[in-house]
Amino acid sequence: MIHMFLRQMYYFQQIMRNQWKSPQQLKKLQEKKLRHLLHHAYRNTPFYHRKFREAEVHPDDFQSLGDLEKFPITTKEELRQNYPHNALAKGYSLSNGVEMHTSGSTGRVFTFFCSHAALDYHMVISYRNFVALGYRPWEKIVYTRYTPLEIGGHWYDRFGLVRRLHVNVFEPVKAQVEFVRQHQPKAITGYPSILLEWAKIIEKEDIEIQPRFIRTEAELLTTEAREYMEQVFGCHVYEEYGSSEMIQYAFECKERGYHLSADNAVMEFLEDGESVAPGEQGEIFATSLAKYGMPFIRYQLFDWGVPAEGSCSCGRGLPLMKLIVGRNDDFVTLPSGKKVGPRLMIPPFELIPRINEFRLIQEKKELIVIEIIKGEEYTQATEDTLKQNLLDILGEPVELRFNYVDEIPRGRHNRPRPLISKVRA
Repeated sequence: MIHMFLRQMYYFQQIMRNQWKSPQQLKKLQEKKLRHLLHHAYRNTPFYHRKFREAEVHPDDFQSLGDLEKFPITTKEELRQNYPHNALAKGYSLSNGVEMHTSGSTGRVFTFFCSHAALDYHMVISYRNFVALGYRPWEKIVYTRYTPLEIGGHWYDRFGLVRRLHVNVFEPVKAQVEFVRQHQPKAITGYPSILLEWAKIIEKEDIEIQPRFIRTEAELLTTEAREYMEQVFGCHVYEEYGSSEMIQYAFECKERGYHLSADNAVMEFLEDGESVAPGEQGEIFATSLAKYGMPFIRYQLFDWGVPAEGSCSCGRGLPLMKLIVGRNDDFVTLPSGKKVGPRLMIPPFELIPRINEFRLIQEKKELIVIEIIKGEEYTQATEDTLKQNLLDILGEPVELRFNYVDEIPRGRHNRPRPLISKVRA
């Protein structure tokens, strides 16, 4: 335990300094780490040794950041098929790491390995985000997850960098709100869908909970939901982008700069295999700079985002992005081929108290099924308004079929998926 704490302190000094380095210094840091990682993966990981040879590429071919595109893409299915024997590097096992799992929102759980050193690195990367938003080490943070955080363990909760309190999201929402009210944390972090439900109860029952800030994660945060929660909680709401595999890819600072965690992962925004220009949408691929036990190199995230250029007024040299647009199967593909993302499709439902729960399923280009669990005040007028709002957003002739249900199926850990498209463009 003491060794873990000392290692975190070592990482803390590095990571807190990295954010203030110039873009040129950060690029050199990424290139140095990538060069070492590629050689390590080729020498010690059977999966990548074979993959590089099949692609006729060698780690020596990497000289600068642009050379990363010479190396092959890695998919989750490939790693799943090669785990654990071929995907783990020599010298790594459960004796010096842990098995972790994705949330399984796609319907299939993904198991992967993470060394203790990488876990400590990731925890400090996450901690940097909280500090950037004004957190102090002795203050409480309430977080919402469908399972408790695996990173850090119980020792970390007592003596680590962050005082974490886990809300049991399987309890009734009012009980969750009461737990938060009793503890009055200075920061709250969690899923927007859960925090939105808290906000509705807090506003309705005039409950006083006043954190210094809220940080959302794991799900898309729409502009409408952000503004509503800021009004109810009386604080700013910031967004983080991450995953179970690499914890954090990007975070918002106080100045609303959406910074890529360049010392944790190299992010690529691609369309048809080529990098997109700043301001354009691209599919996101990530290479972890911290995971040597089970490397993730040009790993396909199935997310779409928008890179940005320029610098932030906060002074950090970390590169910027605009926003995460959504996952591949979260986009509605219209008859014309135009794609509409969840940031437009979800808001018409989020803030209507007469809807207890909803889900949109695009069965084909011309048909979207809308499943709704009605609230007490739901009326035909509610449906008419929703239908018109959606048609205005879509802008093309699409059938909207409303289906009223008592229960909506959820993914692993009971996580909701508000938008699912079965259409492949």
